[in-house]
Amino acid sequence: MKTAVFLMNLGGPRSLAEVEPYLYELFLDVLPRGLGPLRRPLAWLIANRRAPSSAEKYQLIGGRSPLVERTEEQARALAAALGPDYSCHLAMRCGHPATGEAVREALAAGAERALALPLYPQWANATTRSSLAELRRVWPGEKPLVEVCTWHDHPGWLEACAGTVRDALAELPEGARAEALVIFSAHGLPLSEVEKGDPYPQYVEASARGVAERCGLPADRWQVTYQSRIGPTKWLGPDTVEFLRRGARGRAVVTVPVAFVSEHLETLYDLDILAREAAAEGGAVAYARAKAVGTRPEFVAALAEIARAALAAPQRAA
Repeated sequence: MKTAVFLMNLGGPRSLAEVEPYLYELFLDVLPRGLGPLRRPLAWLIANRRAPSSAEKYQLIGGRSPLVERTEEQARALAAALGPDYSCHLAMRCGHPATGEAVREALAAGAERALALPLYPQWANATTRSSLAELRRVWPGEKPLVEVCTWHDHPGWLEACAGTVRDALAELPEGARAEALVIFSAHGLPLSEVEKGDPYPQYVEASARGVAERCGLPADRWQVTYQSRIGPTKWLGPDTVEFLRRGARGRAVVTVPVAFVSEHLETLYDLDILAREAAAEGGAVAYARAKAVGTRPEFVAALAEIARAALAAPQRAA
């Protein structure tokens, strides 16, 4: 049976011209559907107001998001690991290639069933659930669809992430490594979502703990923080930048993108620029950033194992 594997991610603008349309899709997805006919014009208004500042950030990292390119590399590596009975397709929640484009491509390639493989390690309603819902909407109902929900504690993923942390620690001055503080930074989430039962923060903590254990880090040498807070509402904390400004004095720091598997704005701007500046302001003696896992062999092998296990598992009725 020919299986289409959909690598699902949030997406990103491939050029400065795509920044505003990308933001529109992003805000359209998060705005409450109860707004009715006001939802689309409000999404355009927010996107229009935020586009100039967002474009400035993208300009600093090369004028685009590299996320699509990096995910294409992951798709090629995973297809090679899975073999000829599988095809891998990018399904971005916002921007291109969109989920509908991916489905048309998979069907044209002869797919008889599908596997939804979100590239968000930790389940969150705003990311995983949204991406899965969109795929359910556009995938033909008569063809089987298997879904992976979360793989935050998969040993292969944890080991791949631990490898990036070890590499980053090796970049620090030798005398600063032993007491270096490792900051596991994840995308933030409004506390209102957590209060509704979203398990995301527990999954992030579990991922960070698993990586810290593999790196031999005691409890006083690692910390979970959250980045990319938007608006006046209360979000998960502590905030990555604020924590580095007040908690890094006299220590070397390594930041780890524990909720991202590819390089994009959240790593190249938020961690490489904002977090680095905050660490310097806070008196850190050195700073390094663990790279996203990308196509590390242990991560690709983990994705292949996750895919095969999901397809082999008994499927529950919808």
